[in-house]
Amino acid sequence: MAEAVFRRLASNRLDCHEQKLLDHKIDVLSAGVAAADSAPAAAEAIRVLGDRGIDLSNHLSQQVTNEMLEKSELVLTMTASHLEVLRNARPDLADRMRVLRPDGGDISDPIGGGLTEYQDCADEITSCLDSLLDDLIKKDTPGK
Repeated sequence: MAEAVFRRLASNRLDCHEQKLLDHKIDVLSAGVAAADSAPAAAEAIRVLGDRGIDLSNHLSQQVTNEMLEKSELVLTMTASHLEVLRNARPDLADRMRVLRPDGGDISDPIGGGLTEYQDCADEITSCLDSLLDDLIKKDTPGK
């Protein structure tokens, strides 16, 4: 969900189509520390984001790789334990990594829950990404 929400929020902020984010030097992808490769998004996630005008129906999960980490300027994790796994695997890149929540807390994993848990998760991700994007876009905008 986070990748799709990030793309939507960033494209809205930059007033461009999501496919034009690369023109603004923004590329985003989602990968997990224990994700099964090529698993589809949960039906609840597809529905929750669909209700928000975001199509997640073609999303497939993937495992995070060293190459992804090396190419990333910023790596956001959903939980402190995910952050620890990545920092232990690549301590040389630790300064690029942080938890998505500004307070360092975990974003609850809705897997196994119902629509309410997925809605709550999407709301939390959206809120965290909203404030992060304010800082990222302001930082990279000349004169601001």
